[in-house]
Amino acid sequence: MMRSLNIGHWVALVGMAALVASCGSTRETAWDTTSDSAKLDDAAQKQVVQLLETARAAWDNRGDQAQAKAAVDAWTAATDLDPSNAQALTNLSHAIYYYSDCFLRPDEDNPQLYKDSHESGTQAAERALSALSPAFADKMASGERIEDAISVLSANAVPALYWRSSNMGRWAILESFATLLSYKDEIRAIMEFCLDEDPLYWYQAPDRYFGIFFAKAPGFAGGDMKASAAHFNVSIDAHPNYFGTRILMAEEWAVKEDNRPLFEELVNYVLNGDVNSIPAIIPENQCEQRKAEKLLAEIDDIF
Repeated sequence: MMRSLNIGHWVALVGMAALVASCGSTRETAWDTTSDSAKLDDAAQKQVVQLLETARAAWDNRGDQAQAKAAVDAWTAATDLDPSNAQALTNLSHAIYYYSDCFLRPDEDNPQLYKDSHESGTQAAERALSALSPAFADKMASGERIEDAISVLSANAVPALYWRSSNMGRWAILESFATLLSYKDEIRAIMEFCLDEDPLYWYQAPDRYFGIFFAKAPGFAGGDMKASAAHFNVSIDAHPNYFGTRILMAEEWAVKEDNRPLFEELVNYVLNGDVNSIPAIIPENQCEQRKAEKLLAEIDDIF
């Protein structure tokens, strides 16, 4: 049982947390480096079209690791040629997240590759946002905080904002706890925007993200396990067969609350579920079943 903290210990803890947060590392954002794109000639335009077709065909077969990587490579090449294509850049950020989460995450021998991949996914989304809104790009280039700059965006920016936050969250976790804390206000503001503008995006993704956010953050930094559970449950109720929500709730909520029965319930639902129940995301659900197998195999070490 956790012992109560006296006021001196609490003040020390909060002070230490503030110091840690202030020391979080920063990253080079895409709006620090994005340059104006030149008009493409006919040959380049044709090449971009071919690369986008290649990316889409590979993405349709993303359950295979090589095809998932091929989709990332093709969207990367296409957006290098045409950095004004906001949709392709958003697709790239999404594809990088999926590839990293489903095929690089289990590779514990190379965490740097996993971290660097999510950094690339974050930058792709930032390039997408700059391409989507010149007004937003100008605000970010001038040094405005993204929490304020998003006011010029609309609902069509939600996909890029969501995949940026998802990739950046994974990167920050591996970078350091201090880094994760240093981005908490930014991520919260962005996801509140997403929740307001398009709460249904990607199978109730904004609620799912807040389930993670409130569970992972310590209490002094806005953590709230009741709010976390509420957001997770909204997402699960809306899309019970989007398996990723249950896996995240098991990893982030049930583990932190030391709730082994709920952990087993969530993981077993995924393990025994029908991956074909949502045809559009069969590869994602297959990925979550692989995670479920691993979590059950490690349950005695987790609890």
